[in-house]
Amino acid sequence: MQEFAFTVTYTDGVDDLMDVFINNPGLYSRTVSCHATEDTMWRVDEVTGPQEALTAYDQRISNLSRCSNLRGMGGCQIDWEHEVLSEQPTSRVIYSQQSEGSGCRSIPYLVATHLGDGALCRAEQYSGTYRWRILADTAASLTPIHEELRANLREGLELTFERVDQSPEWSERQVPGSKLSHEQREALELAAEYGYYDSPRQLSLQEIAEAEGMPVSTLQYRLTRAEAQLVTTFLSEISG
Repeated sequence: MQEFAFTVTYTDGVDDLMDVFINNPGLYSRTVSCHATEDTMWRVDEVTGPQEALTAYDQRISNLSRCSNLRGMGGCQIDWEHEVLSEQPTSRVIYSQQSEGSGCRSIPYLVATHLGDGALCRAEQYSGTYRWRILADTAASLTPIHEELRANLREGLELTFERVDQSPEWSERQVPGSKLSHEQREALELAAEYGYYDSPRQLSLQEIAEAEGMPVSTLQYRLTRAEAQLVTTFLSEISG
């Protein structure tokens, strides 16, 4: 099997849905499942971020008429519907279904058409980035997908093919940290940024909390919870 990835970078104002990610840097989405046929594409996405970012995301998808993941990377009107399968303060699990039509084909449809049965797709969205990973048979040619995406790329978008990997790591396990709340991820990021995990340690939790204007007890609690979650996930993976 081989894996390749490509990234589409969006500028502000080009795509309604991607604008939400651009304007909310803490917002992150990844596919849990994705499937396409000649007529329809179905997918389930896990979206995480601060509450205000998820509120903006909820409002946008409730009025979505154009999709970001079509051939040409969006812009076509679509027949699209969705359902919230799970809702937490800092996360959502979204089921969506969209019709496939002439000139408006999803990326998974193009992959299935050019690479045949058995090809798998995954995607993630954050900031102005929409990144796709494809797993396909080693003998499959990636050139037709590359050419079609290039030919249909619209103004304001940049397409970059990242790699071809003949020995891909395609695990079904959760992305590390994906179960952390936004506050826990933020605590880890602050600790790393200020050198808390450096050797020798650069700043203490007290100093980091003072620099960020937050109670040290809050920072310590969030960091402890985050570390406990990461350790639990790691041990469950290696034991499995």
